[in-house]
Amino acid sequence: MQIYVTKDGERIGPIPLEEVNRQLAAGSLNPADQAWYEGSPGWRALLSIPGVIMPGGASSTAEPITMATPASTRSTSYAGFWIRTLAYVVDALIILIVSEIIVQFLKYFSENSDLSRAASLPILISFVYMTILWSSAQATIGQKVCGLKVVNAITGTKISFLRAVGRWFALSLAMSILFIGVIMVGFTERKRGLHDMIAGTYVVKNL
Repeated sequence: MQIYVTKDGERIGPIPLEEVNRQLAAGSLNPADQAWYEGSPGWRALLSIPGVIMPGGASSTAEPITMATPASTRSTSYAGFWIRTLAYVVDALIILIVSEIIVQFLKYFSENSDLSRAASLPILISFVYMTILWSSAQATIGQKVCGLKVVNAITGTKISFLRAVGRWFALSLAMSILFIGVIMVGFTERKRGLHDMIAGTYVVKNL
């Protein structure tokens, strides 16, 4: 079994089960550290992971031991349809404003330039804007205003640029089919749209 561990605010791993038990015995890891493994419903204390043995012999197969969990990792609050829609509206306004500024700039300095392709400008700006911010700041400006962030569905951490690119194209697909892929956010478990499922992401409240 491969286990991911949150220690001192950082995610480490994957770590083999045997190495986790060795580090617990050595004191490098704490039984209350938050952990996750493939198939786990969420992050929880190391000692509650099957096969993890606490120094002294106690394990997750023994009588459960209740431990205090830090508020930041106790639960995940997934962002719903309306708050995500508001964030998108803010982002759409930003993209349209930037697009219009660029078009006016081109008109002013290039009176004879061909602006027939200006209609595709918002799409290009949207691609650059969203993919870079998702993979760096974990949120677009609209999402930050609404207190949201995009995370990897497996590790709960920041997504890569390639995953952000895939998410952008998946979002375009979700919106192209009568917005059904986006509306799914309001009806699915953990509030995932089609683009979240394809890209392997969640949108969570940044508590």
